[in-house]
Amino acid sequence: MNVGHLEQISDCWSLEGQPAKYYLTAAARARMLQADATTPRVKQYLDKMIAHCERLAEPGVSPGSDRRYAGRTRLARS
Repeated sequence: MNVGHLEQISDCWSLEGQPAKYYLTAAARARMLQADATTPRVKQYLDKMIAHCERLAEPGVSPGSDRRYAGRTRLARS
């Protein structure tokens, strides 16, 4: 898995007000990375990112309404 790709899609957490196509593209990239991910933690992170991006792509959803993951761009260490 290429870390550069992960950093690109991590912008989905912080960039708001983008067109739906932007978020759908970010979700598609995250799915491709998830297919290559080998650790459960990375897969879980990408799963959350996919859900977040898909939610932001829904019509009528305010970008600022889902702040649960705002500002998270790195994996938290457990």
